Amino acid sequence: MQGPHLLITSAGRRAKLVEYFVNEFKTGRVSTADCNPLAPALYMTDQHYIVPRIDEVDYIDHLLQLCQAEGVTAIMSLIDPELGLLAQAAERFEALGVTVVVSPSEACQLCFDKYTMYEYCLGQGIAHARTYKALEPFREALSLGEVHLPVFVKPRSGSASIEVRQVETFEEVEQLFLKNTDLIVQELLVGQELGVDAYVDLISGQVTSIFIKEKVTMRAGETDKSRSVVREDVFEWIEHVLENSGLVGPLDFDLFDVAGTLYLSEINPRFGGGYPHAYACGVNFPAQLFRNLLHQANLPQIGQYAGDLYMLKHDTVTLISAAELQHIKW
Repeated sequence: MQGPHLLITSAGRRAKLVEYFVNEFKTGRVSTADCNPLAPALYMTDQHYIVPRIDEVDYIDHLLQLCQAEGVTAIMSLIDPELGLLAQAAERFEALGVTVVVSPSEACQLCFDKYTMYEYCLGQGIAHARTYKALEPFREALSLGEVHLPVFVKPRSGSASIEVRQVETFEEVEQLFLKNTDLIVQELLVGQELGVDAYVDLISGQVTSIFIKEKVTMRAGETDKSRSVVREDVFEWIEHVLENSGLVGPLDFDLFDVAGTLYLSEINPRFGGGYPHAYACGVNFPAQLFRNLLHQANLPQIGQYAGDLYMLKHDTVTLISAAELQHIKW
């Protein structure tokens, strides 16, 4: 029986992640797509396609045609803005026999709207940085001493740490809100920042893998250097956060350990930029996804990796000829 054919969209710079999928889908196929013919990860697969930008009105129609023409059986995006589009179109893909590797639309929206996530955490008893969606509630909380400067100001919906800034004065916060009202103000948490990669099985709905790393340095919104840690309290906390969330597949958590209390910062319902650390330590999400696409459930294997292993990201290069660029499909 022929294995699954996975199309990875918005592949971008995630070349190493695409390589992992190629390694694990030996009896299947992996293809890549991006709107930019110079996206490096495109060229980690034998089949790669240039597609419209995700904000083009015919983007989903184009993907549906591509999947049908190329025998794609599963599709997965690597960027936040596309996840909601795929989730909303899931039934259209499934009608063609294409599995969309994404959480339901409501769960995606919960993760993308940072203030809605804050309210959700309050209702679930999950510790979260105090968050304000308007200037006046923040001003009042500041005067009452419920929150202190400096604070973080960020877009209410955003990704990759774009336009996230630490702000030292109320006047600067005020100026930012004058320019853009779709912002939130968030308490500055002082503690160890942790990144967690989790996999929720597409068949059983169980959490099957959790990998924890202490973030050492960041670069362009992604973990650049990190140290693996094994903590039972974090494993239990992640499983609690995921209860009734509706989230499935690969997930990326940012949290803070503040004097022993775990605070959720955000959840990205996709592969995180620091996932290569997990894979290098034997926490193999691509293999789990491969089994799921064969309609096989994975058994939970929580914490089966070594601690105190450092990940150090570094650069490499790929050369592409102009002639090859001219012959890319679609």
